[in-house]
Amino acid sequence: AVVSTQSTGIIPNMPQLVVQTWDWNATEEGRDILIGETRIDLENRYLSVKRPMCGLTERYMIDGPHSWRDFMSPVQILEEWCLANGIPVPTYSSDGKRAGVNGEMFSSEEFETHAINYEDATVWGEYKERTALYVLLEFGLIRDYVEKRQLTDPVMPGVPQGRILMWVDIFPFSEKPPEPMRVDPPLPVEQELRVIVFEVTNTETIQEIDPGPGMEKLNDLFVQGHFSGDTESQVSETHTRAVNGNGVFNWRFKFNFQYAYLKRKVMIPGDIEDTYLDPIVTLKVMDGDPGVSKEPYGYVHLNLSYMPRGMAREDWAIMDIIPEYEEPPKGKDEVYDPDDYTFVGPTKITFLNLYKAKKTLGWWPLYKKEGDYLVKTGNIRMELEVMNKEQSEKRPAGFGRNEPNANPLIPEPIRVTTEFKGLQAKLATLKFIWKSPNRCKFIIAIILQLFGFIFGALLWNAPSSLTASLAG
Repeated sequence: AVVSTQSTGIIPNMPQLVVQTWDWNATEEGRDILIGETRIDLENRYLSVKRPMCGLTERYMIDGPHSWRDFMSPVQILEEWCLANGIPVPTYSSDGKRAGVNGEMFSSEEFETHAINYEDATVWGEYKERTALYVLLEFGLIRDYVEKRQLTDPVMPGVPQGRILMWVDIFPFSEKPPEPMRVDPPLPVEQELRVIVFEVTNTETIQEIDPGPGMEKLNDLFVQGHFSGDTESQVSETHTRAVNGNGVFNWRFKFNFQYAYLKRKVMIPGDIEDTYLDPIVTLKVMDGDPGVSKEPYGYVHLNLSYMPRGMAREDWAIMDIIPEYEEPPKGKDEVYDPDDYTFVGPTKITFLNLYKAKKTLGWWPLYKKEGDYLVKTGNIRMELEVMNKEQSEKRPAGFGRNEPNANPLIPEPIRVTTEFKGLQAKLATLKFIWKSPNRCKFIIAIILQLFGFIFGALLWNAPSSLTASLAG
């Protein structure tokens, strides 16, 4: 819970602030129970030379959530601090960008390295105030802070009952105190996740009838997408007769949700209480014929707030990039030989927060659970992009390849086919044949066919040639 409160008191008559946390309506009789409390010495803070009564912000801003909230300006605080420590009053340049204190010269340009970021006059205060604040921070006055204090029960003072995060600002009642700082948690932001699945490769599929040695497996494959909190899953179009688990889709999924940045979770609104879930998107490769397999051939879970970056190459999509992956133990008869081991994978595995990176593209492994361990069953190439509602309205995109097919434009997939429809499909099929392990058989068959055509032509023309030679 996040709460903000203010009260008045007289120092030294009320030297301590007691903060308590209670369990509301904890008993059957409806009584509240004290969880714990913490005590803060207000008099010590008010009289300290480091001025912890109100922490100094890193920058002097007059607008925004980090705006200046002390009743005294940095120039006034610096002058008061100098007089209290027997130091001459500071002097400033005409533009306020430099200040001389106790024989030292300070410049705001030393602390504001990128001047273009400080040009908005509606956000940033005067140069003189900003320079005075930097001087105070250099002299070691207490910066803006959040305390983590331990809660204890007076009945059991030595037993911790939890911790509380808080801060305390102290202002003299003779001065007009500033408006209380708003600490309400930020409202969830409407987001849209766009996932473009380009292709899956080397998916381990099954068939009702074993195709036999040297024959290719043909399956109807489609991709199913699901996001945390959604009641229904989305599906792509089906790649019919996909060869050896290689499917091409070029299909866009769109997921809309509300994201709470403070909790890093997806918020599901409820009638009584909201539910918060991890932002996980799941892509599954399924068989179009449920009679063959109702279970996915492979899937991948990606937590948008902490996910592996997509690999640039297909062979780099190894299981080591999956956070929850554990390598199965080796059998008793398995012996590790470094000479027989060739490492194939990325030189560095990095993780990202998609809400900061906004977009990622690459290869990820497909896997499924066998026993207690995850086993790789294929690869998937896709693009993930997250944006807020305003950005999605400026850059519209349709589901799948529907209109508006833009941002980015998704072309029709070029698929390996057994029907030879279209020139591009024929070329893709020839490319598949060339990369197939049965390439030698195809080449020998083509050569034998050529020899057969030549021999047949010779036999067809042999009678007429013989008759011409006899007549001549």
